[in-house]
Amino acid sequence: MLNGNPFYTTHAITDFALDFINEGNVGKTSDPFFLYVAYNAPHYPLQAHKQDILKYDGFYDLGWDKLRQQRYKKQIESGLIPTHFKLSPRAKHVPSWKSIKQSEKEWEAARMEVFAAMIDLIDQNIGRVIEDLNRRGVLNDTLFLFCADNGGCPFERTKGRNLKPWDPESYWTYDASWAQASNTPFRLYKQNQHEGGISSPLIAHWPIGIKIKPGSIYREPAHLIDIMATFLELGRATYPKQVGNRLIEPLEGRSLVPIFNTAQRKGHGSLYFHFGTDRALRKGEWKLVSAKKGQWELYNLDKDRTELNDLSKRYPEKVEEMANEWFDIAKNKDRLPEKELLPVKSEKKAFSFRRDTSDQVK
Repeated sequence: MLNGNPFYTTHAITDFALDFINEGNVGKTSDPFFLYVAYNAPHYPLQAHKQDILKYDGFYDLGWDKLRQQRYKKQIESGLIPTHFKLSPRAKHVPSWKSIKQSEKEWEAARMEVFAAMIDLIDQNIGRVIEDLNRRGVLNDTLFLFCADNGGCPFERTKGRNLKPWDPESYWTYDASWAQASNTPFRLYKQNQHEGGISSPLIAHWPIGIKIKPGSIYREPAHLIDIMATFLELGRATYPKQVGNRLIEPLEGRSLVPIFNTAQRKGHGSLYFHFGTDRALRKGEWKLVSAKKGQWELYNLDKDRTELNDLSKRYPEKVEEMANEWFDIAKNKDRLPEKELLPVKSEKKAFSFRRDTSDQVK
């Protein structure tokens, strides 16, 4: 129990955030504050209280194929995704919804209902923070940056699928099937450096400070490293070159403040990505990417954000140029060990993910 309520991590994190605001006596005449609210949800395990899950009963009975189509249609209609970016096809390792048996459909729909409840609870708890700041009279002059980290996770790790997801002993996950739906319209997943793994939405809210029209969509590449640079500028802080005897790596992020004012800024020359054996380099409109050390793929993201048209064979000199830059950064800035600097393979990686079709406790 926490504050008299059944313990749930999302609620607890918000309780501590509100305590922090209260202890700082935040108000119109108080000093500025910085608050990082790092929700664990919707990371595994998929768990939520029963009443929150039941709100979504039957919501995902349509399956992942129709859900992806519905989401893509909404993204186009809202202007979030330009019409020339096409929906990626269902991955070969994902079965069609129609092909799985009814008991699997019921199980699959059930675990996505839990996922939705977890997202709902994040929304509710962010609302608690907003209400508190509004009551204190500082909401309109507080910059909110809301960002997810990576794409949907494809790894099936469920233990005890016959336990209810409001049982603390349960450990539900979802697999590549729903992960691809979560990543609509992109390809691949968490850990991969394709857009399905690294395209992170960011919502900025600051009524007094953001001058561009509310609801505007900014499409130029930015990166999580830009958030520190943004806070340094707004806080009028100086990034140190040295702390004690330790030399500090140079700041590579670029402030987002110019975007808030004019929807323009000088962006990054190159953006480097690496996780395990997944690699990528973004340079202007071009993106070079390798999954699980498979062959380099090259995409023009201005024309093909969903990475459907591999141009590596057409522009081998561009592949070589960008691959050399990736290895230079990996070796001299990221300082990867030699075993992580091996060349990519000559063929693309084939993906296969385990599916849990058992009704037994694990």
